[in-house]
Amino acid sequence: MIIFLILGILLIIGLPVSFAIGMSGVVFFLIQGTSASPSIIPQQMFSGLNSFPLLALPFFLLAGNLMMYGTTPRLMRFANALLGFIKGGLSGVSVIASAFFGAISGSGVATVAAVGSVVTPEMIKKGYGRGFIASLIAGAGVIGMVIPPSMAMVVFGVSAGVSISDLFLGGILPGIFVVLCLLIFGVVISNKRNYGGGEATAFNLKELVRSFKVAIFPMLLPIIILGGVMTGIFTPTESAVVAVVYALILATVVYRELSLRKLLEVFKDSAVNSAVILFIIAAATPFGWILTTQQIPNDLANILTDFTTNSILILVVISLILLIMGTFMETIATIIIMTPILFPIAMQGGIDPIHFGVLMMVSLAIGGVTPPLAVGLFTSAKIAKISVEDTFPDVLYVLGVMIFAYVVIVIVPGLSLWIPKSF
Repeated sequence: MIIFLILGILLIIGLPVSFAIGMSGVVFFLIQGTSASPSIIPQQMFSGLNSFPLLALPFFLLAGNLMMYGTTPRLMRFANALLGFIKGGLSGVSVIASAFFGAISGSGVATVAAVGSVVTPEMIKKGYGRGFIASLIAGAGVIGMVIPPSMAMVVFGVSAGVSISDLFLGGILPGIFVVLCLLIFGVVISNKRNYGGGEATAFNLKELVRSFKVAIFPMLLPIIILGGVMTGIFTPTESAVVAVVYALILATVVYRELSLRKLLEVFKDSAVNSAVILFIIAAATPFGWILTTQQIPNDLANILTDFTTNSILILVVISLILLIMGTFMETIATIIIMTPILFPIAMQGGIDPIHFGVLMMVSLAIGGVTPPLAVGLFTSAKIAKISVEDTFPDVLYVLGVMIFAYVVIVIVPGLSLWIPKSF
């Protein structure tokens, strides 16, 4: 466990996550003095990136950035027409809009930022509590990593050697279930606290049809991606390229909200963010190789299976580990570090790899709302112009709802497996 001690020290002194992971592997390698050549470190870094499915990651990131132009207000208008007639419905609108945008962008934090910047000022005008707004949008936004297409699922699929298309299909029903739980919670609490006052209006079928027409093109993107993957027209990696072309046409030709100057900025930001994520993956590959050579995953698996062979109990232990890790570490880094350790344990416990992958996404999403790191919560709190402390106790209620949904997904594997098994 010396390698984890080194990693912890490097993180505590403030070294960036990617460098901390890479340096901990190098330092451990030098301390142990193995017979392997030091050249194994760069070789492992290269092999970690030499993966065709990983091409999907920068393309999905670029597609999500392109879809921010002209997409968010149209999705908000449709969600408002869908639920705006309900008292407290604006909270439901924020949840539904987050689900729509999350399915398009594939990024939880991007969803929180895009939807939160639009809906938060309107909810504040309607009298909603800022802590409630920030907590609800953070919870709904981070579910973007569960609803396909998801960049986090791509990283997990590559790390665990699991079919990315099956992971995409497996995330549909669990993602929808969590969204429904948050939607019901938001509307109930809004009515109980009288948020929004008399905001409810009569249901307008014409506005619903009109808003659906203007929002249909963005909503078609996840359908095109999933439809193409399910029918075998293209692979998940190729679907990311399709998503970029589709998003580029919408932003530049259909909506005409993306100028050449902004397009260059989108390319630059996407390239930088992709490089950061890919560097984390490269740095973590030697880390995972060292864990494997030191038999750490097998030792932990043996300890856990000696303690219990009940798959539910094994999932509970794994879930607690992921929740703690997700609270303190960035999502991609957590997936890269913990997958080589926890995935063999899950397999020995007889847990389906697709079910495990979906559970990892949901648990890390919960971690994104749980302080102290809570990237999603920090983003939504900043938009609402409050501190993270001001979100209490509302964030605890949101976490309670998400944990309830997570428990249901754990004990009902069919939510994750029915669609992949059917296709």
